[in-house]
Amino acid sequence: MSNTATQECKEVIVAPLAAGREVLGLTVVICCIFLLAGLRYGQVAPKDEVVAKKSYQMQDIRLKNQAPVLYRSLLGAVDSITWTYESLGNWPEISELQTESLPPFVGDFLPAGLRGFSWEMHQGKTWVDYYGANKEVAQQEKQGADPLENSFILRIIDLQAGQYPYPFVQGSQEDRFSAQIWINPQIVDYSEGPLVERGWKWVVSGNAAVNGKVTESSGS
Repeated sequence: MSNTATQECKEVIVAPLAAGREVLGLTVVICCIFLLAGLRYGQVAPKDEVVAKKSYQMQDIRLKNQAPVLYRSLLGAVDSITWTYESLGNWPEISELQTESLPPFVGDFLPAGLRGFSWEMHQGKTWVDYYGANKEVAQQEKQGADPLENSFILRIIDLQAGQYPYPFVQGSQEDRFSAQIWINPQIVDYSEGPLVERGWKWVVSGNAAVNGKVTESSGS
């Protein structure tokens, strides 16, 4: 058999990529994935954490004990109060709200720890404050109840009336009223002046933070 007819089989060995290059390539791919995920989250993430929150604001989800119950009751009373104001031209008195059996001004339908709240009405030219504090704590504790030791203010502002107490939320131009709920961690008396300077916190929900712009008005 001649050499020309003889075909030799040759084994071709390809050297693998260096381990360092493989690790580098994998790292680049992972970084690209995290970068794309971060960009996507920035587009779809809830906006309530993005909106700048003032030092005197707190989110409603941070309310503790029975405070969320009282907070929701005050929110539910806003429509009745503003309807009366639009119809009669005056903010309704506490006695009127109690006649309507409107919680939390009437505590019959509230937990036992919230029934000791007493309410007062304070008003200015363009706003009204409904202040409530639980001043029967000792008596309720003797009766085995777990009273809420916070003070609350429901503030409603007529945005069409001129000057406003600061701060307030300026929503759309069609909105006439701005409702705020303030909480104090202690049982304190109502006093005139900016709530911010007296340790009160403005409770805001996610929707309020997105739809309304906090305005630092000098007030009335």
